Amino acid sequence: MGPITLDMIRRRAEHNDGVLETLEELVLQEEGIDKIETLGRLCPNLKILYMPNNLIPRLENLNRLKALEYLNLAINNITKLDGLEGCEMLNKLDMTLNFVDQEGLITATKLRANIHLKELYLSGNPCTDYPGYRKFVIAAVPSLQLLDAHKIKPSERIAAQQEFHLLCAEVLDSCTAQPVANVSTSEQELPQLNEKGEVVRDYTVANRVKEHNEMQQIREEQENKSKPKTEERKSRRRAGFDPLPCEGRTYQKNEGSLDFKLVESDCGRHVLCDVAVGRYLDTSLIDVDIQPSWIRILVKGKLLQLRLPCEVKSDESIIQRSATTGRLLVTMPKVVSDPRWKDVYSAASALPHIRSKTNKFVDTTRTRRENCVEPSAAVDIHDIVIDATPTAKQGDAVITQREPQRAKMTEHDAKVMETEKSEDQELSFNWEDDIPALE
Repeated sequence: MGPITLDMIRRRAEHNDGVLETLEELVLQEEGIDKIETLGRLCPNLKILYMPNNLIPRLENLNRLKALEYLNLAINNITKLDGLEGCEMLNKLDMTLNFVDQEGLITATKLRANIHLKELYLSGNPCTDYPGYRKFVIAAVPSLQLLDAHKIKPSERIAAQQEFHLLCAEVLDSCTAQPVANVSTSEQELPQLNEKGEVVRDYTVANRVKEHNEMQQIREEQENKSKPKTEERKSRRRAGFDPLPCEGRTYQKNEGSLDFKLVESDCGRHVLCDVAVGRYLDTSLIDVDIQPSWIRILVKGKLLQLRLPCEVKSDESIIQRSATTGRLLVTMPKVVSDPRWKDVYSAASALPHIRSKTNKFVDTTRTRRENCVEPSAAVDIHDIVIDATPTAKQGDAVITQREPQRAKMTEHDAKVMETEKSEDQELSFNWEDDIPALE
């Protein structure tokens, strides 16, 4: 409960860019308002004002709203109809479900000052139970055309004006003759239960305020229960890595909702972890912990914890960061590589070294490892046959061209190869002297 505040009005004036001086329509529904104030000073050009379902007890501080045309104060605690004399352009007044009784009905004569008032709604008020209620209001406010959504007929208006003085006397007599209920406070506090066991209260101003306070207390308790959890989740940032549990299950985590990839390299010897950490993020806010079976990355206090597909060498791992995209790349060599690759490397190491034109040796095993050829696409090294066939002669030098072929060796081919090898051993020449001549 509380009065109307500046912040409350600004929140409801977003459709006018928060400008209050030119604001023409304002809705203050279910705000717990118990007093009307500051509206005439802050929003002098209001034409439509909605304030239903609040706790407003009286009409006050509305005389400055000269341009006000429609006022909705349904479901409040108002008991009298005075306080609107300054609203010169008031055309429609909704006072549904308030507490205007027969005593408050007399104040309807104050609405004569509002000469433009055409519609009035008083349904749900205690005064409507009075038999002469409609005639009295029609006579008290001659400018009305609709009362409780029913059109006023000319004959009805003439009859009401003729009986107005009599109706006023009857209303005054009924107010003075109405007994005052003397109920002790102990009886008022006793709750009344219906057949379903629900608490039933009389519809009074005091009970309405009491129910509002109870509902507000329940809302605050619910907010207090949920607020610490949300605040803890938002403000919780890790200062470092927690030790991995020795027993029990360890869970994978991605607290920062980071975009990452955990894959094997093309050569099958490494596990790669690629994490998008932001281009402009300072590297000091990133921390990496590599375990044989786990990798943990801390980015601005948010943990990314992943289980590795196989055991890796944490002491030989390499951590890199892109200077253009800022992505983080962690390269972790496997402890045990794929056995298919082991067969390829061991077979490649059995090949003889090939001599180049510059009289230098080329390690075929190293070349194959650097190229990282897939095992399925590798040549079956065991079936390779080196065929040496003389193709050209220059002086005493013989230049041979060797090509791997998949063929079965016959006895004739084996003899030919032995004779050629013996001839190559007998030949002696200098590669450096012959190369310029070949060019």
